[in-house]
Amino acid sequence: GGAAETGFFGGIDAFAGAMHGSSGTRDGGAAFAGGGVVQDVEFRNATGIGGHAGYRFDSPWSMFVGYQHFRGKVAWNAYFPAYEIESGFAGRANSNVITANVAREFPLSDTLAVTASAGAGAAFNRLSGVVEKDVGTGLFLSDVGGHRKTSPVARLDLGIRYRPTPKTRLGLGASFAYGGDFQTADWRSGNLGVTEITPYRLDGVWRAGLLATVQRDF
Repeated sequence: GGAAETGFFGGIDAFAGAMHGSSGTRDGGAAFAGGGVVQDVEFRNATGIGGHAGYRFDSPWSMFVGYQHFRGKVAWNAYFPAYEIESGFAGRANSNVITANVAREFPLSDTLAVTASAGAGAAFNRLSGVVEKDVGTGLFLSDVGGHRKTSPVARLDLGIRYRPTPKTRLGLGASFAYGGDFQTADWRSGNLGVTEITPYRLDGVWRAGLLATVQRDF
């Protein structure tokens, strides 16, 4: 029937979707500015590509290790109440994610199955290319240092898998993931030279979208 034989498999993945996050930063930026309150966090569309390799223990169950690289853009504002001024920030939010996963297939026919998988692991999240501008005038203020932050992650995928040949699987489904946190470096370079700052943090980032896979049994 639709069951697969025990053995190793590997594949490639492609993702397209959206990201969402917030921030609890209330003291960002230079100390003399009185602390910036981060608001209006907006992640732009995200894309990702990666691969996976694993082992199928019996017909419905398998375990695999996955790697994915995600790319996206992000923007936020920081309001400084001591001076009643507001800065806007925009940059890149990239992630390298490694997870250990378990999956199950629910066969619908010899060639079609519903699939579900879940996993957990670590994300190496990096903010880079962050530029600060004055919200009122649009004038350049600084380049904010990039930083890589390691965060725990979890993911859940639900989809359909089609087998055009006995050893090939094509999958399409929905992917949901908790992507962890992002953070800038503790310095900026710009209108005041190089100055130390309290990093801006983007917390609890979620990712959701479509995941396409091509898998091969060995």
